[in-house]
Formats: sequence, structure tokens, C-alpha cells
Amino acid sequence: MDTKYLKNVVKYMLSAVLCLILIAYIIYHLTGGFKEEIGTTPASLVTVESTYTTGVTLLRKEKVLYSPVNGDVSYLFADGEKVAIKSAVAEVYPQSGSSETRQRIMEIDLAIRLLEQSNMSSAEKRTDTASTDAIIRKNIYKLLDSVDRGNISSAHTLSDDLLIQLNRRRIITKSVVNYNKQIEELKAEKKLLSASMPQSESTVKASNGGYFYSTLDGYENVLSSENISSITYREYLDLASRPAEDLSVSENGYPVGKIVTDYLWYVACEIDVSELHNYETGKNYSIKFPYNNDTAITMSLYRILSEAGSDTAVLVFETGTLPANFNYLRHQTVQIVREYYTGCRIPISALRVVNGQPGVYVLRGSKVVFKKVEPLYEYDGYIISADKSADDSSYIAKNDFIVTKGKDLYDGKIIE
Repeated sequence: MDTKYLKNVVKYMLSAVLCLILIAYIIYHLTGGFKEEIGTTPASLVTVESTYTTGVTLLRKEKVLYSPVNGDVSYLFADGEKVAIKSAVAEVYPQSGSSETRQRIMEIDLAIRLLEQSNMSSAEKRTDTASTDAIIRKNIYKLLDSVDRGNISSAHTLSDDLLIQLNRRRIITKSVVNYNKQIEELKAEKKLLSASMPQSESTVKASNGGYFYSTLDGYENVLSSENISSITYREYLDLASRPAEDLSVSENGYPVGKIVTDYLWYVACEIDVSELHNYETGKNYSIKFPYNNDTAITMSLYRILSEAGSDTAVLVFETGTLPANFNYLRHQTVQIVREYYTGCRIPISALRVVNGQPGVYVLRGSKVVFKKVEPLYEYDGYIISADKSADDSSYIAKNDFIVTKGKDLYDGKIIE
């Protein structure tokens, strides 16, 4: 056997293998095979809400209005309109005579009220329809949303508001001067129809000045805010558990509506005492009402009702805000915004602790740098860190690239 030949063969084979390894090394390097896989996300400056969802009870000062006769009711004011004491707020047509005549009289009353609100004073008249068109579009969207939610009462009110704005647009575009002629014609028609009725109508007047509402729920005398400044924890729990009254059984007559006599109204809710540290009497809180298209109302924490040894407490919020087309449902769910937090949003998965200090690694160019964080609030897989970078550059700052994926990270590491 030629050993020299075998040595040459082995030598050539080793050389070929080494060449292949060298070629693979070059290709792997050129395609970035040695680069570490690093994932990053920019730190964004955000403001988030800390909310608490709970059921509340609404309390207001209300006076029920009664009619001495029972019949079809025609309202002279829309829900929420302010009325003076002794103002005529409704007319009741006894259920005798033609039902078609009674229905037509109520339709006329509504038409007159809408046309009177459609008229514009000299100070209100404009030559540009832009603002009116904006209101019309807004009302259309709200109307569609109310229908979609099945809130028919709100839809009726919004349709009236929409008609008023459409009528006003006709005045602005000079299609009509005003609606005085139509109003007089309707009043004349009503006079003739009323004369044909066998019994005279009953006019209901406001017993107090305030805000008129046609809807009744039986809680007007039960859930009153009359003694809100002195009510105790136990008294409130008893009040909130009471059933609604049957207003139809009354020696005062037949209920047709009510007057809210005070612009201040209240919501109260029972919470665990462990939640009390989040609330401070006299502080304003934003309260969202999902049942009312997520309307947010600023309310002041008026009182905290508590009792020694009890596991719960009652928060009483107060406001003088009276939103349009708001449904004052006695019992509804709300979201209380306890606090707002502003800072850098950071994925919790990116948090690290170095020498007892919480922080994150950020990528600056090709260098890994450790940045400190000061957690304020945690939600949905993120934390909000206080924005302290203006005073201390060692803290996370807006637009820093937070490392979310990487191995063997440390401060000062160079990423090739």
C-alpha cells in the first residue's frame, strides 16, 4: 500500500472540508447569522384612567304633578326644560268625545311647541348654516345610536331636536321668514276642536319652579335627596332597598309628570371599605354613564357614609350639571374615574431589576443601556412609569427603544 498516496488523499479531503467550512462561515456572516435577535418597541407618553365600575342610585328633589281628571295628556314642555312656578305644563283631555279629536289636539300642542322653538330672534339669526349643519349631523348620529340601543324615549326627544334644527336651517337659508303664520293656524284649529269636546280640558300647572319631566318611575318620593346632608349609612341602605310606589293610587288625583325642584342631584354607591383609600371628600371625579352613551359628568364627592365594623361604605357624589337628553334611570351602572396617570407606557414583560432598581433595557444605536422606571399604574400587560427624564437622564424617556426581546442583556452590551 502506498502510504504517501493515502496521506495526500487525506490531506486533500481535509483541505476540502476546511474550504467548505470557511465558505459556510463567510455566507453565515454575510447573511447576519451572527447578529443577535433583538426586539424593541418605542416608549410612548400616554394618559390612562383608573376606573371603578359599580351600580349607583340616583337621588333628586322631585314633586309629582297630578291632574283631577284622567285622560290623554298633552305636554307643553319637553323633558328637562326649566319652568316657572304656576306655569301650565300639561293639558289633560278627558276620555270622552272623539278619540281622533283628542289625538289631533295633542299633535297640535306638540307641533306648536316645536314651531315656537324653531323661530329665531334677530340675535340668533345667521347667514351661515355651518354650525346648524354640525348640530343636525350630531343629532342624526345620536338618534341612530339611541335607536340601536333601544332607547326609544331618547330617540323621540332627539327627533324633536332634529326637526327644530331643520326648521331653523330654513330660516337661515331664507326659505321662510318665521313660523308665526303656521303657529296661529294651529292655534285656531285647536280652538275649534276644543269647542267640539263635550268636557273642558284640565290644565296642570307647576307646583314649584324647576325642571319639568313627563316620566314617572314611582321613586319620586322614595329616593329623594331632601335629607342628603344628614342621612346615615344605615338610613341610605334602607332607602336604596325600598320598592317603587304605585303613584296611580293617590288621593291627589292622576299623576302626569313631575318637577325637579333643585338643579343639584346625587348618585350614591356602596363599595368595599378596602376601596376607600382611592377617594377624598370634596374632590372632583369624572363619572361615566354607559347607559347614557358613555356621557361623562364631573361630580364632587359630597359625603362618605360609613359605620364602624362594616365591610362596606357609601359614596355620595353631587353635581349641578344637567346634560341634554340624559336618562335619569334610578339604578344604573357607572364607571368612576378614580385617577389619571400620565407617563411612559412600558410592557410588563420588558421589566428587569438590576441592583434592586426596577427598569428596562433600551437600545441606543448598537449599545444596550439600562434605564430606571418608577411604576405609577399597571393595566392590560403594561405599566405607566413616571416621566422623570427631564430631571434625571437615567430614567426612561419618551421614544426610547425598549428591548422586548434579547438574550444575556446587560448595561453596556454591544449588539453586532
